[in-house]
Amino acid sequence: VGRGRGSGGGIQVGEHSGILRMRGLPFSTTKKEIFQFFEAYQPIEDSIVLTYRADGRATGEAYVKFNSPDDSERAMALNRSSMGSRYIELFISNKDEHARAMARFSGR
Repeated sequence: VGRGRGSGGGIQVGEHSGILRMRGLPFSTTKKEIFQFFEAYQPIEDSIVLTYRADGRATGEAYVKFNSPDDSERAMALNRSSMGSRYIELFISNKDEHARAMARFSGR
């Protein structure tokens, strides 16, 4: 609340929790592709969660947890990098957002 979430934004500068939110993903993106995107930064493969709309379509967003906050901070170097034909935006996330996404979408 109060972090620009209503506009679909987020924060890109601040204290890292070890979790990033990705935005702008191609709708066909897989967890494996996200893992490979971040491979040099120690992502935790089991933590990757893609989010979906109520009708089941992908939102183009995902959450990724890293081994440490330092790793997620270093991974911000990939902000605005391309995945397929899309450029990906990265935002600092937190345990609460990640846990909500895992609870709702981890079975997908």
